[in-house]
Amino acid sequence: MSLIQLLRVTKEYRLGRTTVHALRGIDLSFERGEFAALWGPSGSGKSSLLNLVGLVDVPTSGRVILDGRDTAGLDDGERAGLRNRQIGIVFQSFNLISVLTALENVMLPLTLAGTSSATARHAALLRLGQVGLEGQAHQRPDQLSGGQRQRVAIARALVTDPLVVIADEPTANLDAATGHQIIELMRSLNRSQSVTFVFSTHDPRLLDAVDRLIRISDGRIVDAKEAAA
Repeated sequence: MSLIQLLRVTKEYRLGRTTVHALRGIDLSFERGEFAALWGPSGSGKSSLLNLVGLVDVPTSGRVILDGRDTAGLDDGERAGLRNRQIGIVFQSFNLISVLTALENVMLPLTLAGTSSATARHAALLRLGQVGLEGQAHQRPDQLSGGQRQRVAIARALVTDPLVVIADEPTANLDAATGHQIIELMRSLNRSQSVTFVFSTHDPRLLDAVDRLIRISDGRIVDAKEAAA
């Protein structure tokens, strides 16, 4: 069974008297250990689809199934709990809490889940080490470079040992060299730990690194193919 399944999914938004059809009958699945990218022009539905995969939003119609569990009918608290345990999110703007250190930011998902401080600290230090930031654990976000902040965000996304990590334009705010390093880091974690990554991106460097390209246009999947070796 696929790790994630979207079955006949639609998403509509109301803007005044206008109905925006962001997604139009999407059928799509992701397997464990995939490294996949959603791509297409602005307004094509990439972010809407990513939000459904990450349980950040709910479909207007259709079903989203995560690891065999149909998420339809879950209330906000149940969805938040499932998202906290099984989904890591890397935001385009990092979304780190400025008054917390890198270590405290990475600990936060575990702390919110009720994990003991000692256990959360150990897990957070392990993930910071994996992204090469053990030496910056006690620095706040404003003391870190853009690439370092993105690494903290990745460590935070991974600290709960999620089934899948979703990332919205993860290299958009980074310079070329740092963007390449972040891509290599995520690819390494994908290969060494079988972490599933699903991105939305316009970055050709990231498109060249993924296993599968899923092209979206006008709310529909127009192509979903294995990337060239």
